[in-house]
This record gives sequence, C-alpha cells and structure tokens, in this order.
Amino acid sequence: MKSKPPHSASTDTDADLPSASASVESPSATFNPWAAAAAKHKDSDSQSEEPSSSESSPTSSPQSSLKPQASSVPKSERVNKARGEGEKPVNRAKPVYKERSASSDRAARSMGERGAKPSGKRSADGKWVFEKKSDKSPYASSTKPIGLHPRNPHSGRYDMTLLVEVLPDLADFLQLNPSGEQTIDFSNNAAVLCLNTALLRHYYKVEDWSIPKGYLCPPIPGRADYIHYLADLLAEHDVSKHSTNEPPRILDIGTGANLIYPIIGTHAYGWQFTGTETDGTAVRNAHAIVEANPSLSKTEILMQRNSEFLFKNMIRSGDYFEATMCNPPFFSSQREAENQAARKWKNLKGEKGSVTRNFGGKSNELWCEGGELAFLKRMMRESVNYADQVGWFTSLVSDGDHLPLFKKVLQQQGAKQIEITPMAQGQKVSRFIAWRY
Repeated sequence: MKSKPPHSASTDTDADLPSASASVESPSATFNPWAAAAAKHKDSDSQSEEPSSSESSPTSSPQSSLKPQASSVPKSERVNKARGEGEKPVNRAKPVYKERSASSDRAARSMGERGAKPSGKRSADGKWVFEKKSDKSPYASSTKPIGLHPRNPHSGRYDMTLLVEVLPDLADFLQLNPSGEQTIDFSNNAAVLCLNTALLRHYYKVEDWSIPKGYLCPPIPGRADYIHYLADLLAEHDVSKHSTNEPPRILDIGTGANLIYPIIGTHAYGWQFTGTETDGTAVRNAHAIVEANPSLSKTEILMQRNSEFLFKNMIRSGDYFEATMCNPPFFSSQREAENQAARKWKNLKGEKGSVTRNFGGKSNELWCEGGELAFLKRMMRESVNYADQVGWFTSLVSDGDHLPLFKKVLQQQGAKQIEITPMAQGQKVSRFIAWRY
C-alpha cells in the first residue's frame, strides 16, 4: 500500500461527523471488558451456593436477582399441585427484550458552550444512566443518549493543529467557521478523506491507510461508538466461557475497503477480527491495509462468494466468535440513496441538493433489494444456524421503526435475549440491536 489515491477520491464521512472539530485528547485508559466480567462473576460466587432465580431462568436480566421473582406457574396450577392433582404444562418463558441505557459523561453542547449536566446518575461502573423519555415506537430506543460514549476519544472539537502535525496535508483544507474556529468543509470529499486519514494516524496508530476512489470512507466517531458500546455489552454478559479465544474474536460482516471496525477494535481492546466482504476490490484493499500496518497482523479477511448468505462459509467448523457486528446497506435503491444525499448536501451547503455523496460509497455498501429491513431479516434467520458458535449477534439499525418487526422475527427464531443500545453523534441518533440464543 505504498501508493495512495489522490485526495480528490470520492470519500466519506461528513454530516455524520461533528461539523466542528473534535478535541484530540489522549485516549482514556484501555477498558478490559473481560476483567470487568470476571470480577462480576467472582462477586456472585461469594454469595450463597443456592441457585438464585436468575440462575434458574436463562432469560433473567442481571437485575432480576435483586427482586423477588413471581412464580411462572399460574396460581390455579399451584393449587392443583398442592391438592395432589396432575400438573399442567408450564408455558415457555418469553425471551428477554431489554432496552439498554445510554451512557455518557459529557453534557450536551450548544452554540459552542457547555450545556446543563445530564439528568441522571452514575452507575457503579461509572456510566451515566439517563431518565427515560417517550418515543413514537414502543420498541425504539426509549433513552435519549447525550453525546458520544465516555471512552470515545472524539468528543468535543477536533484539535486541527495537532492533526496537522501528524498529517501536514490537512492544512490545505482548513478554513474558519463563523465562530473563528478551524474546521474543514465537510461537503468536500477530499477534505473528509484527509481528515479521516489524520484521525486514524493520530488515534489508532495506522500510518498507511487509503481507500479506492468512490468507496465508503466512514464517519470515525460514530463507528468508534459502536465498538465501545459493544465492549460494554460483552462485559455485562460474559460469553467467553464458551471460548478458548485469547483475545476475543469479532466477526465483521461487510468490513469494506476501509477496514474501520477492525482498526478501532484492535487498537482500543486488542480484539482479533475476521472481516468478510463480497466486493473483490474491497477485499484487496483491506488486505493491503493489514499488510501495511503491523498492529493489524491478527486481522483476517475473507471473501464471501455467495452474496445470498452472510455467515455461511464465513463461520467455519471449530470457529467461535464472541460477537458479530455489521453496518448494513440502509437503502433499498440507488434513487433512495441519492435523495438522502441531496438532503444532506442542502443541509451542508444551503444549496440545491446534489446526489454526490461527500463520503462516497459503492452500490453494495449503500443499498440492496429491500434495504435494511430485508437485509437484517435475512441475517436474523440465518443466525440461528450458528447459535452455538457466536456469543452475540449485533447490527446497526438506521430506522427505529423497524425494531418491532425485528423483535418478532427474533422471537420466532427462539432468541433468548434481545437488547437495543441507543447512540448519538451530534444531531444524529442511531442504535444497534443485539441478540443471542
């Protein structure tokens, strides 16, 4: 990967990145989800040896052991049993469906000034738990997150001076915003690509990174949030007991030419990644990034030659992954993707919408037949075939109104636990769904 495409290459991020720059603090101390999980289980082992209700029920939530559990057997059946009459079959327990609390120790910012502190309190692990607010969908994220994850190093404004030190080319794209602060034109794909290159070099120690012209160059702060919240999920629900992996293995479905999730996850947590991809050019570029950066030497790239499947041939005999992750194609057609690009362009420039995407993206990265809804239903139905080889299946969900249907599909598949994790980047609110069997 010695030659890089010119900065005019169609690229990525943009409106999803903070429109102003983000402070470049040194990343916080590495969080070890497995140590947290081990400590949690050690505490529970010191309690009474009698199994609690949460141990006897595979669908109990972590907090369930703190409250008396009502019997799942109807009163009439308990009375019949006491009288010596035959027992009636007990209805099968429904899967747990829980909405996770967002966490952030940073308050909202307005007009460049610090806003009020978040309304909530810190939990034992240092995360903020916010007050619940209503939402239009009963299964949409009911907790409104404020800002990025506490361990995400991209909160606040970018320190452009520091980023220029690691990548001098970025200076060519700097300009002042109305407040007199340094930023870039986020509608300029070359500027966005250059900014991403500087962020990866400074925060993730990736010295040699580029993408082919026209391929997706993703917003790094939002992608980092997915990684950090996934680490929280793994810490809260330890699935390593089924595995001999050291460190944990993560399967990235549709890793892309940019290899963004393996880059962030490897640096932040030391995870091992297997990235899958159907596009030959993306596979070759991902291989080139791995070969050019020794820190990614444990990353494996697999070519999925049958695009009808997501896990088949990617999860092989003897494999075990602590989690899978995915950024699915959100749109159902090229026209739908172009309409959204036009709206973003108008928001950025205040001009007539352009269908040119400032962060690029090939057709297979942006849309598929049936869009996100069809793609994730297919993933969920295929996942049951690999229930014993994956701890948590997860995916980003763009449209919160899809969540009720996804819940129904997963219940039909026999999922034992379903969780929704809300996230926020600037004005954009998103979430990921996670399930296990």
